[in-house]
Amino acid sequence: MRKKQEKKSPTTPTIVEQVEEVVQEVDDSHPALQLAFASTGSDLFDLALGGSGSPFGKIINIIGDKSTGKTLISTEMVAQARKKFKEKIKWYYDDAEAGYSFDSKYMYGFDIFHEDQDSSYTVDDFENSLDVQMDLLEEDEYLIYILDSLDSLASAEELARYERRKAALAKGKDPVEEGTYGTEKAKKMSSFFRILRQKIQKKKCLLIVISQVRQNIGVKFGFKHVRTGGDALNFYASQIIWLAETEKHKRKDRVIGVTVKAMITKNKVGLPFRECFINILFDYGVDNVWTNIDFLYDLKTDMGKSSKAEKLEWDGVKYSPRALITFIEKSNLEEELSKRVKDKWNAIEDSISSRNTRKKRWDTL
Repeated sequence: MRKKQEKKSPTTPTIVEQVEEVVQEVDDSHPALQLAFASTGSDLFDLALGGSGSPFGKIINIIGDKSTGKTLISTEMVAQARKKFKEKIKWYYDDAEAGYSFDSKYMYGFDIFHEDQDSSYTVDDFENSLDVQMDLLEEDEYLIYILDSLDSLASAEELARYERRKAALAKGKDPVEEGTYGTEKAKKMSSFFRILRQKIQKKKCLLIVISQVRQNIGVKFGFKHVRTGGDALNFYASQIIWLAETEKHKRKDRVIGVTVKAMITKNKVGLPFRECFINILFDYGVDNVWTNIDFLYDLKTDMGKSSKAEKLEWDGVKYSPRALITFIEKSNLEEELSKRVKDKWNAIEDSISSRNTRKKRWDTL
């Protein structure tokens, strides 16, 4: 039996520290289930996800309409993991939409997607591709597998119907209407996750499933929007992230990036329903410094629009927002900025935590 540790300080641990302590307990007790995380490239986004980003060995679902950074955030996670794990990280970008257009060589220094790489066309292709990539892993390696997107995949039944319609038209006959394909894909995905989820965990694979919605989400979300796959992702995903564009950023009347609102509606490694605003530049990626400054100085409205700011004070000196970004980067103060952002986030979490305001219901054994 463990000895009860002496209380070293009257200070209550922050929510993030409490979560990390629970994760460490799991790691110590179950070495095979040690949690490693892939950062999103944004300190603020990582905090909203629980402190460190998204865990390997799990499935996450990123949902949004067009131009909300779904692909870019996913590829940013590959770049961050490569920086952290070096040769131990493997990745596979499954471009089912055939729409990848980012110059990752320029943005990150390496190619994330190769055009000669096979992409999935059906749900069965995806299942086989993921299985093959996991089998290629060594015991000490990690895998990020990105499916972009689930909506693009066809089912075997859908292909069979297409062939029947094609054959009928070739004979000059009217094709028989056979209904929709939505339930077929949903059933297939549910079976897929049931079969492979344990292997995903054992192989330390982070499966990122990107989903589209067909109408603008808007910053209030509303949950009236649905994506393909039925309830399988709702059940099996450890994190479900909704993205919505809140603002376009222009330079010389040309759009160079966007601000997106991220809301985490399900989170098994942190607190759910956390949200944040993230600045993204199309030819740069996630702008962590700009995002952190917006949060630290409350430069976003509730609707995610940039508010006009007076001079921002940093250690007694005042800067414009753009000048402060330049100063932080030239002075290599990114880590200090990150620390201040984390301190502010944790202070807010502590201020609303029931742990700090309610009487403990149970004694520690």
